[in-house]
Amino acid sequence: MQNRRYTTDKIKLKKGEYQRGNNAFAYWWIDNHGKRKFVYAKSLPELRQKEETILRDTLDGINYSKLDSTVNSYFELWKDIKSGIRNTTFVSYVRYYKRYVEPEFGKQKLKNITYSKVVGFLKTLAVEKGLAFGTIRNIKVVLSMVFDIAVRDDVMRKNPCRGSLRELQREYENTAKEVRALTLDEQRRFESFLERPGHYHQYYAVFTTMLWTGMRVGEVLGLRWEDIDFENNEIDVNHILINYDKGKGEGNVFTVNPPKTKCSIRTVPMLPKVKEALLEEKEKQEQLGIHCLSEIDGYTNFIFLNSKGKVLDHKKLNNRLSQICKKINESDPTAPEFPHVHNHMLRHTFATRMREAGADIKATSEMMGHEGILITLKTYTDASREFKSREIAVLQNYYENAK
Repeated sequence: MQNRRYTTDKIKLKKGEYQRGNNAFAYWWIDNHGKRKFVYAKSLPELRQKEETILRDTLDGINYSKLDSTVNSYFELWKDIKSGIRNTTFVSYVRYYKRYVEPEFGKQKLKNITYSKVVGFLKTLAVEKGLAFGTIRNIKVVLSMVFDIAVRDDVMRKNPCRGSLRELQREYENTAKEVRALTLDEQRRFESFLERPGHYHQYYAVFTTMLWTGMRVGEVLGLRWEDIDFENNEIDVNHILINYDKGKGEGNVFTVNPPKTKCSIRTVPMLPKVKEALLEEKEKQEQLGIHCLSEIDGYTNFIFLNSKGKVLDHKKLNNRLSQICKKINESDPTAPEFPHVHNHMLRHTFATRMREAGADIKATSEMMGHEGILITLKTYTDASREFKSREIAVLQNYYENAK
């Protein structure tokens, strides 16, 4: 260390500053824990800018002993002390983080994280990864919670996530892929294909239940035989089956949670079509000697099982839907192309059919387990061309019959 009071350019140095042999600059100070710390810079103005930051951090009580901690290390801390988050939401946050944050951004040190870096990272998710705005918003939420802990630990002065989505909102907010409902003709083609004897008929009961009750996929897959009241034609929705990846090579696991909201705990009327499908499923399992071998968080006797008696996997069910859509198109190449269908699309279709049939929107909302009718109207009901034509005809008839 050179013990000079002046630089080679005859500029007086402050206490703790010195010029190194390579003409770069350094500054040392004693932190709040009595440890000597150093920072380096190529020029004196750059060094003094860093000194100002150090002084401000010291006055604010910033904990320099943890500045070398990575975002990933604080994510692990957040997982240990998180509170006030539903388990289903927590599982989603962990999945988003491990897939999109942990591999690269999460390896950075907290001291290097700035607002502009967070904005740049989120924009990369939109531009390069093609993620929908809703997904990016969820990633930002979990990052913000992680940084909040660092702020409270005096490792960061302020949360660099604050306001970061505003930079992207105008440009990317409307990039989310809208979930559309099957048209009535498409629904009929779908059901007709499943009704046929063959390999895919084994999924007839589960998809019929989803399509004609509007229940969430986790609610349907979590159904037990004791949840079905065949005498009063009702389905008791009181829990949800969740499937998630534990990470670190530990594979997928199932868990049973309470329904998504208080409104999700409900009784759903069972239409004859659903009742027949469930009774057929029950008879089929008895004939094949299939018994439920899954016991998850004290729950067993699940209805929808694979040939080995295990509960169905959400992702594999989506894969089966993809195969079914492909087979439908192959079965009649002259027909209009059948769309790609996923689990949630069936719930969306139920809400749309209810709307087209003129069902009371409040009753529909309650059957779907929504907290209010606005969610049902805004998110889950499409207006098909046929429905709009029928509705506008009401106006035409009114004028023609008006006196």
